[in-house]
Amino acid sequence: MKRRHFVQGAGIGLSALAGSSILTACAKQEPYKFWLDGNYPPVSEQVTETNLKVEGSLPPELNGLYVRNGTNASTGPSDHFFGGDGMLHGIRLENGSAKWYRNRYVDTPVYRQETSGFGAPKPEDTTSAVSLIYHGNKLLSLGEFGYPYEINPEDLSTEGFHNYQGKLSGNMTAHPRIDPETGEMISFGYNVTRPYVTYMRIDAGGNMLQVEPIETDGPAMMHDFAVTKDYVVFLETKVLFSWLQVITGDGLPFRWDDNAACRFGVMPREGTNAEVRWFDVPSCFIFHVMNSFQEGHQIHVDAARYDKLWVKDSHDFNHPAHLSRFTLDLDSGKSSVARLFERPMEFPQVNRSHWTVPYRYGYSLITDVDGRPFGELTSETAKGYMKYDLQTNETTSFEVKEQYAPGEAVFASADHLASSEDNGYLLSYVYDSATELSALWVMDATNLAQGTIAKVPLPVRVPQGFHGLWVPASDYT
Repeated sequence: MKRRHFVQGAGIGLSALAGSSILTACAKQEPYKFWLDGNYPPVSEQVTETNLKVEGSLPPELNGLYVRNGTNASTGPSDHFFGGDGMLHGIRLENGSAKWYRNRYVDTPVYRQETSGFGAPKPEDTTSAVSLIYHGNKLLSLGEFGYPYEINPEDLSTEGFHNYQGKLSGNMTAHPRIDPETGEMISFGYNVTRPYVTYMRIDAGGNMLQVEPIETDGPAMMHDFAVTKDYVVFLETKVLFSWLQVITGDGLPFRWDDNAACRFGVMPREGTNAEVRWFDVPSCFIFHVMNSFQEGHQIHVDAARYDKLWVKDSHDFNHPAHLSRFTLDLDSGKSSVARLFERPMEFPQVNRSHWTVPYRYGYSLITDVDGRPFGELTSETAKGYMKYDLQTNETTSFEVKEQYAPGEAVFASADHLASSEDNGYLLSYVYDSATELSALWVMDATNLAQGTIAKVPLPVRVPQGFHGLWVPASDYT
């Protein structure tokens, strides 16, 4: 197993062990590597394109940067879909035009192959390949483990790692939340050694206010969490780090464990580990939370819930997620969960000005994994986009033709026209298998069913990736 892949997958100093001849001899037969087919393989060049055409009309209020993160292996095939170096794909929009497209590696020691092959990796030894956040006047690239990396929004170059003046000693995971009222950023990091979870609170100016170790039952994969006006919710579910997966050469050493705890931990946002209250929830796994909020003495967490995931090993993606609401009653100490909509989905999003508070609208990819061979994801897995009305329980969909492979759609507010929560646009990179090229698609969030209102065709391919971000130019210029 290559060091970059283990750093991505475990974030601890086992790379020498993982690369030993003993483990090589024990390694199991390799799975079908779907991430080497279709629109999944990495691109080989970092390019800058300025002669971009626009089909349709870009809203002039979309003045800023759309940028998306994802893995792009630079040294040969990855051992897992989540492996590879972080690569950013960005388009600068201005006054109805597309000024440029750039793709750039996040310039980390892992990408530069400057990490030692022995001992625990340093926090800067990360692929930084999952998501982005803009906070404290900094654009930050985030991975599953390690430090954030600061990115220049003008050209996507890497400024270096960011550890909050040394106050961040370890991991910051890829899904912080920003309180839209106070500007405070709530974050966490998880690890496979104690402390398994560390909570962080950062003020609007980017100053670290609190670092709090949290006691959990074991080394669970905690890719996301939930934040409300007064509380944070830690999601300890049934996918755990596995030494057996290390020994057998799994590309990502996490696996479903029937015996693991499945519970949510509620803590006041300025609280301590001693104040965490744990609520047992039905067996599940969660990659992504759509939103969370308080209603009286109840906390609601709306998330893409898997009944199971990675049961055979961490290549086993053949399980659907459904948008579900977990309710935690602070008075009774009881919890419940209800499936909100039946159609499988992933990559939930909201208008981020409604993070942590009651909301009406959400958005996601429509997915289809039922009946596919073990572990297989294809360009047909993502079927299009869904808009959810949580007030009426109605949905609106935009389904794409089979030749297209859509990615996560990010909400961009129409700032000066913000008369309603859904008054904005959805932005996404979409691959066209007929041309083997990609385009930025822009959709009206108030009328998703009409499809695209504008496209920016690219002379390159943008591989399937993870999470993106819309950064208004007024934030950084």
